Amino acid sequence: MKLFIKITGFIYIVAFLMISCDTKPSLQKYYVDSKENNEFISIDLPSSILQLKDDNVSEEIKNTLATIKKVNFLALQLNDTNKELYISEKQKVKNILKNPKYKQLVRMNMGKVSILVNFLGEEDAIDEVIVFASDNKKGFAIVRVLGENMNPANILKLTQEIKTDGDSEQLKQLGGLLSSIK
Repeated sequence: MKLFIKITGFIYIVAFLMISCDTKPSLQKYYVDSKENNEFISIDLPSSILQLKDDNVSEEIKNTLATIKKVNFLALQLNDTNKELYISEKQKVKNILKNPKYKQLVRMNMGKVSILVNFLGEEDAIDEVIVFASDNKKGFAIVRVLGENMNPANILKLTQEIKTDGDSEQLKQLGGLLSSIK
């Protein structure tokens, strides 16, 4: 009887380990792997770079800003030498985003630019927002906004209150970096 219990316990442990190992590629792994490739532009921004235009905003907006932990930016600029890389990497990202754990929020086609907005988490408590934009003449970019229990409606309100005019020293540095990209 003890042998039966040990064997059954062992089988449960092995089954649990096999189920818990997710072999599907994740956006996090893709991001980390791509950072090592010199063809990609990669920027990690702490949430402290995000500043409000005005101190007189509601507590709700301030609390929403506090739910954002960091922002990751990854881009592949298309040029004459990396067309095949662009096509294969774009397909990899699309395949990753087809995983059911990434829930689609918005899909837009704006002329030559295609934009997908997905998220991880629950609709009222998002942990990650993913924006994937691609243009077959310029390349593609992935923006990951990482946080904890972010509310999509509040995030939208927050975007209207964040400084985007370059007043922030960090934003000036980022703008200088992005403007140097041809």
